[in-house]
Amino acid sequence: MSKKTPHILVLIQDYKHLAGAIKYAFKLAHIFKAEVAIANMLSTNNKPIDFNLDQLIKQFNTNSIAYKEIELGRIENEPNNTIKLLDVVFIVSEFPSKNLSGLFKRNPIFKLLYKAKVPSFIIGEHTSLDCDLKNIIVPVDYKKETKEKMIWASYFGRFNQAVIHLIVPKEKSESILRKIKATLLFTKKMYEQFSFDYKIVKTSSKSEAIKEESYLFSEKYKSDLILLLSHGNNSWYSNYFGPREIKKYLVKKKNPILFINPLKDYYLPCS
Repeated sequence: MSKKTPHILVLIQDYKHLAGAIKYAFKLAHIFKAEVAIANMLSTNNKPIDFNLDQLIKQFNTNSIAYKEIELGRIENEPNNTIKLLDVVFIVSEFPSKNLSGLFKRNPIFKLLYKAKVPSFIIGEHTSLDCDLKNIIVPVDYKKETKEKMIWASYFGRFNQAVIHLIVPKEKSESILRKIKATLLFTKKMYEQFSFDYKIVKTSSKSEAIKEESYLFSEKYKSDLILLLSHGNNSWYSNYFGPREIKKYLVKKKNPILFINPLKDYYLPCS
């Protein structure tokens, strides 16, 4: 870990749908020896009269981890200004279903998540709150950015003794096969430096369908977390309304998602 105290940053989208984000924020803080910072994306006028953040935190902060409420800075500089100041490891946010419905339901948080130099741990109303993050699902494809998923998955192996499941497609193209094999070789060399378990799961699906195959695998084996990579050239639609695939997943599925951007200058939590 770096010399500064690392933080898990919670972005509040809805006061009525916050328990999951708070629970997972403190779970991640415990795993990565971090503290928790909580920022509000809403106007304080929207806060219910009976809302008590301290009481909610008391329910889930069973390890007495330090936390604080903060205010974000100028929106054009966020979230990376706060990420840098607080040495943020992950962003955590919970999406109420109303923020995910409709093709043109605008949600400004997606623009922040696409800019973030750390991954975002995102959940929906129906996400299970009981995942212990011990089984991590990583869809593998031929894109070079896939290696970034392998790096982030390794932190859960190293710090939470998680098993990493690499879901591998079946391809006929020699060029695509070479890229996939290169990624797996990179992963094997990296993972074998550490004492955690990983498994290569071969499928009959092609790369285009490997995410769906990963969802099915996660449901079958009750796995805990799926690592997904955003597209490098994010469209205006995704920035303003959110990626359709992930919105659909958050509405229907029970697994949390670690949403990763393919960036050149990530803030990595440790070497």
